[in-house]
Amino acid sequence: MVGGGQLGSRYLQGLAACRNPLDVAVVDPDPSSLDVCRSRWTQAGGAESDHRLSLTGSAVNLASQLDLAIISTTAGIRTMVVEELSGHARVGSWLLEKVLAQDLTELDRIAVAVGEDAAWVNTWARTTQWFRQIGAHLGSGPHAIEVTGGSWGLACNAIHFLDLVGWWTGEGLDIVDASKLDRPWLAAKRTDHVELSGQLMARFDGGSTVGLSSSPPSSAGDPAGMDAPELMTIRSPVGTWRIEDPMSETLGLATDDAGLRIEGRIEYQSERTPGLVDAILDTGQCDLPDLASSIDLHRRFLTGLLEARPFLEGVPEDRVPIT
Repeated sequence: MVGGGQLGSRYLQGLAACRNPLDVAVVDPDPSSLDVCRSRWTQAGGAESDHRLSLTGSAVNLASQLDLAIISTTAGIRTMVVEELSGHARVGSWLLEKVLAQDLTELDRIAVAVGEDAAWVNTWARTTQWFRQIGAHLGSGPHAIEVTGGSWGLACNAIHFLDLVGWWTGEGLDIVDASKLDRPWLAAKRTDHVELSGQLMARFDGGSTVGLSSSPPSSAGDPAGMDAPELMTIRSPVGTWRIEDPMSETLGLATDDAGLRIEGRIEYQSERTPGLVDAILDTGQCDLPDLASSIDLHRRFLTGLLEARPFLEGVPEDRVPIT
């Protein structure tokens, strides 16, 4: 696993619960991140398990053959990391975090570096049992989906909703329209990254549409993206669903016009990881989107953002600094 930060350490907690015995190597140049990984591994019972853990500051210290590479870095360096690792080791399978990349050429470079290896992207909403239960009741489309809330991290999380709607409907993403986003773009919590407010629209090739709306932070000077989406509405020819707290990790509620109620929540990454990794190692398959289809989704998403991108000091015009 390359990237031992907040998300990477949560992956690591999940790896401790895998059924397959693992030899896990974590790569991160930041010693403090490796310390966090060591602590969370111990908290998750990894030290008492049959797994082995090693921590290193460089990928050059990894074995020359790897069954699975998890790339949990930020988007800004993901392409470089994939290229470096593919040049160092033979990788059986890849699991890549979203957002895949920050410009269109980097998407192509990732595809070249991974080559014919099996690879998936962790837009996990389609694997969430709650969303699967809801999807089974949606009926025929086209659907009109809206997501609203405060400053909920539209740039960071839009790709999850776009992938979920495509999976629910079986439709391909056609176009992303970012012309109704607010200007200027907002400072995110992560240094040198941006977040978005306003409305992002998307159209799918079967007629379904998505509208994602986010507000600026309630207090001036606060970083954007610290809230959660409040409501997801799904309208179709057969009725309407309302999903309250659609990204809640505690409890959300979906209801339809007829009074059907489906309670559920989003699993933590540490909960998703064991089944995901065991499935890849056992069968060579998993329920996440494959790299090729996710690159196509990301390409349309990034294209829409680039067409509406304002001037960002110090950022090349062909990049969108999101992760």
